Amino acid sequence: MLGQLWNDSIILTRQLLVARNLPPEGRSDHDTYAQIATELLNLRLLASRLHEGAALFRKLGEFSRTWKDELPEDAVDAVKRILTYFASKSAPLSRLRNKMGFHQDRDLAKASLDSIGDEELVDYHGQFYATTLYMSAEALNLRALMHLLEAGTAREALNILSDDAQRILGDTNKTCQGYHSWFLQTHITPHHPLAKGEIIPLVGAPAFEDVVVPFFVNFDNLKARVDARSPPAEPVDKH
Repeated sequence: MLGQLWNDSIILTRQLLVARNLPPEGRSDHDTYAQIATELLNLRLLASRLHEGAALFRKLGEFSRTWKDELPEDAVDAVKRILTYFASKSAPLSRLRNKMGFHQDRDLAKASLDSIGDEELVDYHGQFYATTLYMSAEALNLRALMHLLEAGTAREALNILSDDAQRILGDTNKTCQGYHSWFLQTHITPHHPLAKGEIIPLVGAPAFEDVVVPFFVNFDNLKARVDARSPPAEPVDKH
């Protein structure tokens, strides 16, 4: 469970950061909007996952009654900081999770709508589901962040969330790594030595700034490709 928490946190953080990378050929307005939507989605999910991680850390005693003695000191301290942060209902990551992440607050959405101009509500209706982007919803989300955190601008609100996320991510890493190392040394390596372990080279891995995942892609031939792999449908008689 701790390993899955850390895997999820790594994946969501990586996707959030990659969403900020510029396409090689530059970016159009709609590409920029799509990247914002992707970044906001991953931020909301990350806040939610870290919040649930704190709930898991509160139950470490169910994993081991003596975890405070068994885990490294820096991991124990990290757990204390995480639990202290999420104990406050006003913690920015908790507020994001409760109002815009796992749950959506109608009053917050209405307050955002009442304070935004019509010119900011832009949608892209694509020929395919995967190329439709309701950017008006993301514009409202950005405005909602201002209301949620009582910030002067959306950028200020994002900076608050980014700072808190980085801090909680660091402590989550210390906790997960500390527990994982203890578990290996206690339950795995005494019976199954890591003699077959090897270092995985990253020579072929792309540079971080070269990783771009476009939102708008061409699906023109997708249906034909799927149909070519599917058996023909049986005729159906209508009565």
